This record gives sequence, structure tokens and C-alpha cells, in this order.
Amino acid sequence: MEIVHVAGHYPPHLGGEELVAQRLAELQAARHRVTVYTSASDGAPPDERHGNLRVVRDRALPVGNTPVIPALPGRLRRHTPVPDVLHVHGGLAVLPEMVRFAAHRRRIPYVVHVHLMVRPSSAAGQVLLAPYLRHLYARFLRAADAVICLTGAMRAELADAFGVDDTRIAVVRNGVDRDRFAPGSFADRADRTLLFAGRLTAQKDPLAAVEAMRTMPPDVSLRIAGDGPLRDAVARRVSELGLRTVTMLGRLDAPALAEEYRRATAVLMPSTHEGLPLVLLEAMSTGAPVVCTALPELVEAGGDAVLAVRRPAFGAAIRALLADPGRRAVLSRAAARRAADFTWTATTDAVERVYRRVRG
Repeated sequence: MEIVHVAGHYPPHLGGEELVAQRLAELQAARHRVTVYTSASDGAPPDERHGNLRVVRDRALPVGNTPVIPALPGRLRRHTPVPDVLHVHGGLAVLPEMVRFAAHRRRIPYVVHVHLMVRPSSAAGQVLLAPYLRHLYARFLRAADAVICLTGAMRAELADAFGVDDTRIAVVRNGVDRDRFAPGSFADRADRTLLFAGRLTAQKDPLAAVEAMRTMPPDVSLRIAGDGPLRDAVARRVSELGLRTVTMLGRLDAPALAEEYRRATAVLMPSTHEGLPLVLLEAMSTGAPVVCTALPELVEAGGDAVLAVRRPAFGAAIRALLADPGRRAVLSRAAARRAADFTWTATTDAVERVYRRVRG
């Protein structure tokens, strides 16, 4: 099969969506020819090949948070042999329209992979996003041969918000590398160490984790693993509050991050909205108790392995969990057990079933 992925960003660019696209492309390349068209990244080669996998990175024009890739239409028009399927990741503006045009012109089925329900993230987005979603993105989704999303909650929202026929929406969950994020011993966990891991963005809301530290006992520490546009704001707020027990670790590689999960008393996820974050699956895989906001997607994926609370109660929930080792042990066992159901093999197989269906 000839598979083409289109992704606004791709590793080494940091983000869960990028990592999912990479993992999927790498696994598919064991059986198929796979090409990824994406935007250029600092330090990454413009044309990279590994066996059956080719990654092509072209210069992009940043428009808000969207990388517009002028070369993409030509790439899709000239790609040979004709792809069996175009797989486009995410909801970035302009890229969907390019994919839809190329797919229609060459009569190629296209699949949309929705990793996150889009929310405005800038002043321009507040004004422009709603009409774009209503008039352009909704048409793009409805014209797709199939739409992939991550949870049942996302499936219902896509059908309701965009009028997508729910029979064409497939729920395909993300996976986790159980060898890399192996469970740790509950007894070896630090007694009073909290961990925030992820992109430092408004959506992940690391500032909420910092604010929660204002009400913690003085022997409780918070370690922040990740990087992103809010890095300076987080560091500034930590300084303003005089929080000497907060440590900013920066971006960590997978082995170092796994060690942080394994030593954490609890992992904090105060997100404002989510898809199916890899941080949740990685934390659960290591057996880390998770305190998260009660978003439908997190509740659905985490089940009895997470402590899901409303945002105003976030700090109180953390304090209660720190005082209850028995509850933490129950969450830890449930997390490791539940994470075993999330595998990349299952993810790849489910995506290929979608491909076979759209190809008839």
C-alpha cells in the first residue's frame, strides 16, 4: 500500500500529535511504503529516508499557530505512485483545504485524524476560528472518506458540532510503549513529589499546577518536565510566589521522563481540554497515580486509574491524595492494569482497517 501522511508538524517538533504521527508512520513502514509531508524543523534534514519511510520537510510560513506549507500542493500533485490513501493529521487551517483539493483532483481517498478538538489560542483565533470551523473545516470533515478520533466523547462531539455522519467516524485510541514506560514499584515512589509533564501551553495549563503549590505543605515538591510558549510565564510565576520546591526540568528524553513518572507520588494534568494525551498513557503505564481535570476524554480513558476532579477542587484533591497512601496504591495498580490495553500494535491495526474500508 502507498500511504501519504500530511502533518503540520512532525518530530523533532515537540508534541503528542507529532509523536503519534511518527509512531504510526514508522510501524506502517514495516509493511507499506510511507511518505510524510510536513514543515521544516531546526536541525532536521529536509528529506529523510529510513527503509520504506520517507519524511519530507518543506519551509512553512507561520500564520498564527498554523504552519502553511506552500510546496505541499505540488508535492501531493506529483507524488508517485498515486497514493492509496492520504492521511491528514490535526485541524490546522489551510492544510485541510490543500489535502481536500489534491485528493479530489487525483481521486484519492483521504482520512482525517483528529487528535484534539480545536480551540482558539490567540486573539486572531478568537475572531476567525468559529467561522473557519463552520464554513471550511466542517466541509473538509464531511467530505472525508473517514474520520479518526481518539475517544467516544470526541466522536459524539464531531458528529454534533460538524455534522459528520457518525458511521464514518472511527475511534482509534493512542498507544503507549510498555517497555519504555515500564511500571515502577509503588514502594519506590517519592513520598511528596508531584510531576507535571507536557507542553507548556495554555491548553495543558502548567500555571494551574504552580498555583496549586501555594496550598501544599512545605515539604511537597513539584517537578515540571517539558517546554513550550509558557515556559517564561511559568518560571516568572514560580519566582513571584517564592516557590523554592518547584523545579523546571525542561524537555526530557523518553528514558529520563520514564524515571520521573516512576518516582512521582502523583502526576498532575490540569488541562483545559484534551484528546487522548500520551502523558496520561505513559503515566498509567508506569503505575503513577494521576490527578486530572474531569474532562470526558480523560475520564473515559483513565477510568478507575485517575482521580478526576473539577478545576476549582484541583488543589484540594492533590492534598487529599498526598495524605492517603492507600488510595494512591489503588490508583497505581489500576493504572498499570488499564494501560496494558493501549498498544501501538492495536492502534496501527485499527488504522489499517479504516484504510481498507475507505478503499473498498
